[in-house]
Amino acid sequence: MLDTSIILANLKTIRENINSAAIKSGRDESAVRLMAVTKTKPAETVKCLLSAGIRCFGENYPDETVEKISAFREVPDARLAMIGHLQSRKAKIVADHFDEFQSLDRLEIAEKMESLCAERNRIMPVMIECNVGDEASKSGWHFADDFIPDQFLADFEKIRKLPHLDIMGLMILPPYAEDGEINRKYFIRTRNIAAYLNQHCGAHITELSMGTSSDYTVAIEEGATIIRIGTALVGPRDYKNKA
Repeated sequence: MLDTSIILANLKTIRENINSAAIKSGRDESAVRLMAVTKTKPAETVKCLLSAGIRCFGENYPDETVEKISAFREVPDARLAMIGHLQSRKAKIVADHFDEFQSLDRLEIAEKMESLCAERNRIMPVMIECNVGDEASKSGWHFADDFIPDQFLADFEKIRKLPHLDIMGLMILPPYAEDGEINRKYFIRTRNIAAYLNQHCGAHITELSMGTSSDYTVAIEEGATIIRIGTALVGPRDYKNKA
């Protein structure tokens, strides 16, 4: 049963933490967008968050999202982002129902999304997923250290030329750490990658989607413009609801 009082209390704490982290780093809290991660959560949770003023949502599973899409569309200015690994056969769902694609993790899916968006005469805002922890179990372009791989640069240039995709930022999911301070180096690395692409590759990256429930305050201190919060906001994931 949905306990709205817990969610609202969690939201209050998160907003206070966002403000504190922004002040600590000399930033305005309005520069940080709070994304509610609602994967495995029912439509009622989405409606609760909308009522509380949340307008940015992230979902991982396209099939599940379609089942509750009407909840996301109850408020016209709500935005829905795909933030999970996308199978090619489910790309059509993202092209049809999502406002952003934050987890673009390979050239193949970029080309697939380009084709789908061209058919629909729409431009899809995307973020390039960077595997800054070089983890074999995770998607995205791998970065073993601060060196930017030639293959990444080659693929980035090809994606940048796709007319129906608009690269607005970078997205990362660093190794899990209960102590967010451990991941500071990954947030700095991501910020530096973005700076390099803007200075040397003709990019116009303005968004850094980084920071989750365990490390979002450190991510804000290092320049995050979007933090993706699930567990700390809506509680543990309920995988029996996963489609």
